[in-house]
Amino acid sequence: MGRPQSRTAGILLAIPSLPGRSGSVGTLGEEAYRFVDFLAAAGQSYWQILPLGPVGKSRSPYQTRSAFAGNPAWIDTESVQEKGADYEAFLGKNMTWLDDYALFEAVRAGQEGRPLGLWPQELRNPSARTVEGLKRQYQVEVEAVRFEQYRFFRQWRELKRYANLKGIGIIGDLPIYVYGDSAEFWLRRRLFDIDRDGRPTSSAGVPPDRFSEVGQVWNNPVYDWAGHKKELLGFWRERLAQATRLYDGVRIDHFRALADYYAVPVNATGEAGPPQNGMWKPGPGKAFIDMMHRDFPGMSVIAEDLGELSDAAKELVEYSGFPGMKVLQFAFSGDSGNPYLPHNITENSTCFTGTHDNNTLVGWLRSAPAMERKYALDYLGLSHREDLPDALLAAALASKAETVIIPLQDWLGLGTEARMNRPGTVSNRNWKWQCPPEALTTSLAKRIRHKTKDLYNR
Repeated sequence: MGRPQSRTAGILLAIPSLPGRSGSVGTLGEEAYRFVDFLAAAGQSYWQILPLGPVGKSRSPYQTRSAFAGNPAWIDTESVQEKGADYEAFLGKNMTWLDDYALFEAVRAGQEGRPLGLWPQELRNPSARTVEGLKRQYQVEVEAVRFEQYRFFRQWRELKRYANLKGIGIIGDLPIYVYGDSAEFWLRRRLFDIDRDGRPTSSAGVPPDRFSEVGQVWNNPVYDWAGHKKELLGFWRERLAQATRLYDGVRIDHFRALADYYAVPVNATGEAGPPQNGMWKPGPGKAFIDMMHRDFPGMSVIAEDLGELSDAAKELVEYSGFPGMKVLQFAFSGDSGNPYLPHNITENSTCFTGTHDNNTLVGWLRSAPAMERKYALDYLGLSHREDLPDALLAAALASKAETVIIPLQDWLGLGTEARMNRPGTVSNRNWKWQCPPEALTTSLAKRIRHKTKDLYNR
């Protein structure tokens, strides 16, 4: 990632997937610190997480009610913080987004949690006078949300400091899009592709391709790059500035949308049409990359460049200089020229066995086409299918990629039951996996350290 001084490795684990108390998700408390200790014992350099924002009913961290806020469900309630000079400093540093988000949460609660699209017209499209009235009406509730965010980010800051002292860098994740039920879409509406009533006219997604036979519709509004490029670059400058404070590096999701993005028309009832009805539109292109290099020199970035890329998208990734992603689960379809095969992975890459959108390594091997499994066996010189998971972990670590990130589920050898997400679906199975409390053993840390440090010099 970026240009590390040596070969490095890390583990992917979302905050809510941390081992937690019975019936609760992981938090920024004791279990997070224990995981940092585990990473250090395992010889890792990075902890990669998923986005930190407050999620809705889908639980997707890529559809959050704010592009800047933290999820209050992950606050360690046993840790107590008081207001003081540090709180006032927090308010000053986060004023560009915090008040809008706090007001959005307060009004949303006043609407009994209904999403923005179902609010009364005068609240959904508020005038400046209405916004000022809402600030007076919800003053107490707004202050409560502001303090809640202070608690979250103070705990995050302390956790990150602890990780860094242990030699662990944290890789964050920036979703390319914001959600239609978010503070940004409420009060920065003009930045998006909307109709006269302030509703999205198109949804982000991807067309049918070899990764998805029917394509995908994500139900996120798309940006109006053609009409508000300067303001959108400013918005992204805010997001990147926050990312440099929160993380030691960042993965930018769906990086190709900076070159060209897919927009699926939305009908009068707010429903997006089938993915094949969409069209590609130009993104900000090199102007975005130039802004990043100018304003955030040396920022460590992973460019999520998976899927079928246009020539413009490939050129933009190369122009950026950022390492792209190589996923081994995509390596064994095709021939020896497949760019995801270990021998084709270049140094300026980040290699993954899988991502949050893939099956686990064991689950994939159980469900993969027989031809892909046979190719993997032949490629790795194996005769037994049961040996494939460990061999693929070794192949990732042995590759030339500067950084290798392996989901914790793959180190644990878990199957499809531990899969994090199934793209293009809304299911109560998604985003629910949590690491068993007894899983992070000393013997596992020693095994990971041996493979990472002793065998492959990471």
